[in-house]
Amino acid sequence: MSKKEVKSYKNETWKAIRLPSPHNSKRYYISSRARLKSVDKKSKDEVLVKSSPDRNGHLRSTIRLANKLNYGLWVHKEVAKHFVDRPSRKHKLIIHKNYKRDDNKLSNLKWVTPEDHKIYIRKRHEALGYKYHTKGGSSKLTPRQVAIIKRQLNSGNKTKTQIANHYGVSITQIRRIETGENWAHQEAAK
Repeated sequence: MSKKEVKSYKNETWKAIRLPSPHNSKRYYISSRARLKSVDKKSKDEVLVKSSPDRNGHLRSTIRLANKLNYGLWVHKEVAKHFVDRPSRKHKLIIHKNYKRDDNKLSNLKWVTPEDHKIYIRKRHEALGYKYHTKGGSSKLTPRQVAIIKRQLNSGNKTKTQIANHYGVSITQIRRIETGENWAHQEAAK
């Protein structure tokens, strides 16, 4: 029986990944082309490990370790650790230069300091059209709106759902106004 091998691309190199705890039967490797493979310790069979996006869009693979715990491998972190030069110990975070979190090419990854990362996040949000919360922690409702809400709750003409939808708040917020948990100091409008 011949052993299975993952075919390497031109100029692709592989480096072993150090896991926090050993795996019983496999070793894992990351490539300079952002591919992940497992190698069986006995048969030496090689298999590409699939990665899928996490909730933030970073590619991730989960490995079951010998101690029965799952371990997450983020592809961009492993590629950067093994193939991207880290200028100093201050450079602790990795960014994607083109803002695409699933593009883990060497040319797209860069180590940055926490201060540089804050600037990067701001630029990424601007580039992708995200809007920052501008209210600065102030409430969504004005005292006048709360007074009207209290009047509507007292009259019973509108449901809590209708009131919540009208003012763009949750039904929970309307209930809290009704019970006095929020805005207890505000009187109902006359």
